Amino acid sequence: MTKPRKIPEVNFPNRQQKSFEFEIIDNRKMLLHDIPTDHNPFRPHRLRFYAILFIRQGEGIHFIDFKKYNYQRGSIVFIAKEQVHAFEKNLDRKASFLLFTETFLERSSLGSNLMQQLSLYNYHLHHPILQLTEEEFPIFSSIVNRIEKEFQGVDDFATEEIIQSSLKIFLCLAERIRKKNTGAQPQSIYRDEFKEFQKLLKQNLLKNRKVNFYADSMQMSTKKLNRITKEIMNQPAKTYISEYLTLEIKRFLMNTNLSIKEIAYQTGFEDPTNFVKFFKKHSNRTPAEFRKQHHTLV
Repeated sequence: MTKPRKIPEVNFPNRQQKSFEFEIIDNRKMLLHDIPTDHNPFRPHRLRFYAILFIRQGEGIHFIDFKKYNYQRGSIVFIAKEQVHAFEKNLDRKASFLLFTETFLERSSLGSNLMQQLSLYNYHLHHPILQLTEEEFPIFSSIVNRIEKEFQGVDDFATEEIIQSSLKIFLCLAERIRKKNTGAQPQSIYRDEFKEFQKLLKQNLLKNRKVNFYADSMQMSTKKLNRITKEIMNQPAKTYISEYLTLEIKRFLMNTNLSIKEIAYQTGFEDPTNFVKFFKKHSNRTPAEFRKQHHTLV
């Protein structure tokens, strides 16, 4: 059996065009692979930074965390740090790809704690694509044009600050539209508590997946934690935890060369048989079937 290859983990590119952690790449360079990287952007790779794909023209598909997402003119695709994604070779697409780190925004008071306030990159909570209306599209297009012009030009007074503030405006306007589209009724009530729950999950998921552990950690009853997840995610806490864990297992399967048995132990299962049963229940495939199916993509 062919040994699965790891999905490349991509750190922020160091191309020396600018000294700060931001870059913008147009679609032509992506299609021609005219970017100095050691990975293929058209095959799955895991980002160690944040990204935005702004679609100016065309329709197509973008791959994020083993799912296909359709886009069209006016789509904004948000790719979060740690997510696995891949580009589609699309000759008809015109797009800009913006790359940045949290440090880039937080280095300025303009972006202090901004990423914590945004729901745009909360991929467990929201669809990764925001669709603009015809009235909204020119506003975002002009901001991206301003960013691109500033980035491609010669360093001048406050170049980094201008890009930072423009990116912040882009993100804040997008957040406003998402809130308007999704509504803020139940989400606003429990938003902070739900984010605390997500933070605890990220820290403890591979060691503990029991609802009462997280409820106790948050000093609340399991009944209240279930009420929070039902209001925000329309599912009980146990289901949300299982879906979260299933995604992490998929990343282990595709991002490591560990055996199924080793992954079972790494993800908190004492019995590999129970691990296989859990994964099959939540993904309709065994871990080996999932790895084999996606092996061809790597």
